[in-house]
Parts: sequence; C-alpha cells; structure tokens
Amino acid sequence: MAGRKKQAKNRRPSSGVAVRLIIMLAVVAAIVFGVAIFFKVTTIEVQGNTLYSAEDVIAASGIEPGDNLLLVNKATTAGNILAALPYVEEVRGIVRSLPDTVVIQIQESEASFAVQTDVNTTWLVNSRGKALEKVEGELPEGQPQILGVSVKAPAAGMTVTAVEQSRLGAALAVLSGLDGTGILEHVASINVEKDYDIIVQYDDRYTIRLGGTDDLAYKIQYLTSILAELSDFQAGTIDLTDAANKKATFQPAG
Repeated sequence: MAGRKKQAKNRRPSSGVAVRLIIMLAVVAAIVFGVAIFFKVTTIEVQGNTLYSAEDVIAASGIEPGDNLLLVNKATTAGNILAALPYVEEVRGIVRSLPDTVVIQIQESEASFAVQTDVNTTWLVNSRGKALEKVEGELPEGQPQILGVSVKAPAAGMTVTAVEQSRLGAALAVLSGLDGTGILEHVASINVEKDYDIIVQYDDRYTIRLGGTDDLAYKIQYLTSILAELSDFQAGTIDLTDAANKKATFQPAG
C-alpha cells in the first residue's frame, strides 16, 4: 500500500504539467485565431505621391485587403514598389496602424537630364544616375540633354552605365553644382565630349565654357555673378576656363 501511494504521489506533478501545457496551447491558439480574424487589412493609405496615383502604389506594393496586418513584410513591400515604379526614389516607411490600416510613405524622384544610349534611344535620368523612362519623340520641356556621352541601354529603375564613365561623372558634377542656382532651368545641353572642356548651352543666348570640373564650385559662383551683370538682350560666349586665376571673358555673339 505504501508503495502504491508513493507511486500515485509521483504521478501528480506530471498531470499538473500536462494541464498547464494544454492551457498554454489553448491560449496560443486563441491568440493566433484572434490575429487571423481581427487584424485584417481593410485600409491602405499612400503618402508622398504626386506622379503616381495611390492605386498605382498600392498595386505595386503587393498588399491586398484581407491580408494579415501583422504579417505585412515591410522589406518585401518596399522592394516591390521600388522595382515596379522607377520614379519612386525611396520608400520612407511602411506603417502598420492597428487594427486594420497600412500607411505607405514614399518619396518620388524627378528627371534631371536626358541622355542618349548606345542604341540611339533617349532616356530621362535623375540626379543619382537612375534611369526613369525612355523618351519617344521630343524631349520634355526643361530637360537638359547630356551630349558627348552615351549610356548602355538601361532598364527603368536601374543605374545607368556610360560607355565613357568619366564623362558622365563630369556631367553629373555640373548638374549638381548648378542645382539651386537658378541657372539649371535655362540649361539646354551640357557637352562633355571633352571632359576637360565642358560646354554648357544657356537657352539660345550663352555658350558657357567651363573647362574641366576642377574648381567647379568657384566657376559656378563666378558664372552667377557674370550673368547678373549681363542684360537680357546680350548673347555670346562666356569663357570660365581660367576662372581659377580670377579671369573670365565674354565674347558677344555676331
């Protein structure tokens, strides 16, 4: 008898563990069931879009109404958008807002210049060298064309690679330097066929010789002051190739 009672006492803790395990499994099952039932996506909002519609961004994201909110993969969603929509520069956030809302925050890009490829097509490219779209027909107004360099035929959303990479780098440096000066919107073309003798065409009024990209910030500052002194009726060639020695010349047209 004493032996049987001792065996019975030894079994009781095992029964308690089993009960606790069953309760834990039941709680986990209830949580999983609750998540599946109550946290479904019903609302998808898009912020920061102007070029693309909210519907375009949502379709590219891969998120659909009815998806489990807590299982939305932020990295996958961002990757889907960037792959499908080349004018999206950055996905700044994928925000899950309980109980049923996803907010997609994007930053769009804009074209900085146009460049011809080695198969005679023209692409719009942003300031970081990202191909945005192929141009059919005339260039959009206000897009400077990069001359003297051709890029390997890209795919939308990919970084362009130039046959003459140093020339493309020089063009990007000039574009970056002119950004914010008020000059860039007047630039029709930048010729980098000789990257030591860069030529910028300012509307149909001025041909600007910059030389190379050395002392570029100073040259652009000098150019800004020269343009401010010229009248609206003047046209000709501005030579800044010797700007490092504080020398610049203006040769009137004709």
